[in-house]
Amino acid sequence: MKRWLAMICVLCCLALSGCAGAEKKGWTQEEWENVIMALASDDEEPVPESRRVSFRSGWLPSAEKGFINLLLISSDAPDIDRNFGRADAILVCRTNLWTGETRLLSLPEDALTTLPEAPEPIALRYVNCFGGAGLTARCVNDALNLGISHFCAVNIEAFIEIVDALGGVTMELTEGEAQALDAAPGEQRLNGDQALRYVKLRRPGDGSIRVRALLTAVLRQTAEGGSLKQMVSLADLLLPCVDTNLTTDDIVDLIFALFGQSRPVSFDAMGFSAKDGVLNAELAAQSREFLYGGE
Repeated sequence: MKRWLAMICVLCCLALSGCAGAEKKGWTQEEWENVIMALASDDEEPVPESRRVSFRSGWLPSAEKGFINLLLISSDAPDIDRNFGRADAILVCRTNLWTGETRLLSLPEDALTTLPEAPEPIALRYVNCFGGAGLTARCVNDALNLGISHFCAVNIEAFIEIVDALGGVTMELTEGEAQALDAAPGEQRLNGDQALRYVKLRRPGDGSIRVRALLTAVLRQTAEGGSLKQMVSLADLLLPCVDTNLTTDDIVDLIFALFGQSRPVSFDAMGFSAKDGVLNAELAAQSREFLYGGE
């Protein structure tokens, strides 16, 4: 018996030592410089596969009862099943599952944040390249303490099908936006192609603004005039374009919360600019006040 115990201990030690030897080493200066160059290029997957990290459920807190705190990411990944592209827009969505009240907070995608094991801070929009939406949610939680428990990343191209399935979406266009879309200023009904062009109209640092405006308009319009049957059809259309840790039950809860109310639900939206280009304590306090204020 002692001999068997000794052999088991030896095998365990060998296994542990093998695992330790397989751990990723720290970044070399050359590796990091190559990745930084790739991030600034048109490379579809700028971070080598050997340097990516997979999502682990322990990164995110347990879901809060009666609420869903969801990180929404619009990604330029050509294949959402390999979601390691840059984030075009990053929003935090907090939905009350009893009332449907929803608050959308857009985060500055170019703000600097820390990444585990990285030698220096990087822009928030690049975190997705290293570990997908799950890692981005973890970094946002670490920086702002927002209690995000779920994530959902969607390819920006999916907006075309969603808006067309709704029969278009009504948006208020500025003169510059209208000119770029070959439309008239003011309230206009946009089809899917126009909606995609609308969200791609951006200056450095404002990627989330129009995504937030379009998402708010889509949610409000569907909540006021859509049926549960239409919402389920939209979910079927959207899911193939989505990388998420939402379960089927979570999705059903959201659909009923947003579109199953007897009266229209409220949607509040806000965006913040990062002071000095970093996600700091001041931005954290403002974010929590907007999402949780009054609760």
